[in-house]
Amino acid sequence: MSGFSADWLDLRGPADDVARSKDLARAFARALKPGAKIVDLGAGTGAMGRWLRPFLPKRCTILSIDGDAMLLSRAKAPRLRRSLAGRLPPADAYVSTALIDLVSAAWLRKFLKAARGKPVLMCLAVDGRHELTPVHGADIAIFAAFAKHQRRWKGLGQALGPLAPAALVAEARRRGWHAASARSDWDLKSGALLDATFAGIVEAAGLPAPRAKRARLIVGHRDVLLIPRRYPRTGRLA
Repeated sequence: MSGFSADWLDLRGPADDVARSKDLARAFARALKPGAKIVDLGAGTGAMGRWLRPFLPKRCTILSIDGDAMLLSRAKAPRLRRSLAGRLPPADAYVSTALIDLVSAAWLRKFLKAARGKPVLMCLAVDGRHELTPVHGADIAIFAAFAKHQRRWKGLGQALGPLAPAALVAEARRRGWHAASARSDWDLKSGALLDATFAGIVEAAGLPAPRAKRARLIVGHRDVLLIPRRYPRTGRLA
């Protein structure tokens, strides 16, 4: 399901680690008991689990799930090759990175039904914001075309793309969760990840790439935390 190469995951890893919301991670951890079993959906090489572990209570385990056996082979945690189109394994809590913008609204509803009563932390979902420095006249058209690309089928129905964070919060609240959201933007200042990210955006948009060299790129993301109502409220963290 991940559809990403190991090289890309390695390149983006440091930016992901800086961007994820520590406040939401701490609130998620407070909702867990020692020894809780956590499932990391679309885990890839297991980077989310490695980042999250220092926040967790003692003896918690993280099961990495992905459809890509090669990526999973690099996960330093229990792992299971499984498509996210099927039934989710039982767990005390669920987490993910860069997943919910790839799935459909129907998949989200199905997931929330299966995860009812469990804490959920979904990190680094795109929200459609992009800021490039210096600005170029072609940017508006490129990002508009890219936004359409993000809504295409990604393997689990028509992808929500930038609508995903708000859709998850709204649907979860309707189903009885406390929901909190926090910005988790990439702030890229020159370098390989900026170049690769913008090149990928241009390629997906299907438009010519401006020749201007970019010095900074902000890619808007949000983390979303869902806590069942039987737990104390997490407060407004967005």
